[in-house]
Amino acid sequence: MGLKKSLMLWLLEKRRSTFFRWKKLNGVAIAADDRFWDVHLALLRDERCTQTLHERYNLWTLAQATARLGGAVAEVGVYRGGSAKLLCETGAGTPLYLFDTFAGMPTTNAATDGGFSAGDFADTSLDDVRSYLNRYSGVHFYKGFFPDSVHGQEPEKLAYRLVHLDVDIKESTLSCLKFFYPRMLQGGAIVSHDYGQLSAPGVKLAFDEFFADKPETVVRLWDTQCVVTKCSATSAK
Repeated sequence: MGLKKSLMLWLLEKRRSTFFRWKKLNGVAIAADDRFWDVHLALLRDERCTQTLHERYNLWTLAQATARLGGAVAEVGVYRGGSAKLLCETGAGTPLYLFDTFAGMPTTNAATDGGFSAGDFADTSLDDVRSYLNRYSGVHFYKGFFPDSVHGQEPEKLAYRLVHLDVDIKESTLSCLKFFYPRMLQGGAIVSHDYGQLSAPGVKLAFDEFFADKPETVVRLWDTQCVVTKCSATSAK
């Protein structure tokens, strides 16, 4: 663990007000969200979440904001379970449906997917993530290449209030959008990692292509995320 990270962990645990001054967060709502900071600190220690501070808080608040809609929450691209834990800890992130190969990325396209290669992010397993999240109820796991991994199963029949994507490449992102878009509740949100990540150009290509003829607007967020709010949908099932 580097010196800067060690200092940040110490400040978050022992001198949180100093950390807020350092990050210029005094007077901002996030500084008063003690529960978020406790979870953020735990994720930093666990080293299981790839999102930045801003991205974690975006996901945290989106889960809470969409809870009133009913329906389900989904994540594609679970990796080692950090952001799934974050969703569970919001108190509004279940029922949570998790989709991943738990064995690395599928075949990639050098023309659209930057430097990603098949098998990247294989340092995980379903058993490990299931164990990491075993204290939470209402969490459902689906292993395999999505959406083939859920053909004829419960996720096809659900309506969703929040979907979190972190799949890095164009074809996987497009597959997710095609699956979830017609299943989103009105006011529900699709949030994706890597939309603004220059080393993962396929995510932005997929979102811009998919939503080019649709009424929704793709909104870029800090740091690399984007979010789309569904204009209309069927009622929750």
